[in-house]
Amino acid sequence: MPQKIGFIGSGNMAEAIFSALIKANAVHEEDIAVTDVSESRLNEISSTYKVECIQNSKEDNGGAVRLAQMSDVIIMAVKPQHCLPILKALSPLGNGKLVISIMGGIATSFLEEALSNARVVRAMPNTPMLVLEGCCGLAKGKYATQQDFEYAYSLFSKIGIAVSIDESLMDSLTAISGCGPAFAYMFIESLANAGVLLGISFEESLKLAAQTLLGASKMVLQTGKHPAMLKDEVSSPAGSTIAGVLSLENDAFRASVINAAKASMQRMAEVGRQAGES
Repeated sequence: MPQKIGFIGSGNMAEAIFSALIKANAVHEEDIAVTDVSESRLNEISSTYKVECIQNSKEDNGGAVRLAQMSDVIIMAVKPQHCLPILKALSPLGNGKLVISIMGGIATSFLEEALSNARVVRAMPNTPMLVLEGCCGLAKGKYATQQDFEYAYSLFSKIGIAVSIDESLMDSLTAISGCGPAFAYMFIESLANAGVLLGISFEESLKLAAQTLLGASKMVLQTGKHPAMLKDEVSSPAGSTIAGVLSLENDAFRASVINAAKASMQRMAEVGRQAGES
């Protein structure tokens, strides 16, 4: 098992991953290193975790190079549009390294070429990893070994579920599990607001709404039943649930969700194209 994991980029997703790995006792804090151009962000991280923080520089990306040299696994966690200068700086070090990329829209072939045939596994995790309930899609690059893929799979499986997916579907997966939490939060907020309208305090409504989605999700995962069947089991003839379902159908609830996922997928593909052209 690799002993040192280096994160290039310290944004919300990077923190979600390494903090979850620490919480799950999957990795020791001392075996994690993080680099970023933001000194204030690194100070924030070092005050919360016992990970090694390395200041990076936009001019020569010296911090990223230093981190790559000392790491067994490099996790690319910068915004796609900012990756090219870093990749150029890391190019001489890429050969033989395992690189796990969580950069949306960036193909493994692009990274392999930029990093001298590095062993690349592309990953798309999501922020619920913070509470060890994440979801991550994984695709193996051309030079990555099966052992590399199994290591990445094992890593993300410790903080949620991991699924192997064809890379051509990675943007689609991003729209569902990567962007999906935001859609779920909007639904929870809306349900809580409905509770306020109906006379319940927002605090109580929020608990009720969040727990309702948590319970419903577990029902889908643990019973194996189709969501439509579970919906029908809640909907009694001429009852209140079916009245609400009809209202959602009239307001194009399903179509709105599907269109949101489609828009997210299209945007992710666009981001990848722009990053490759920059």
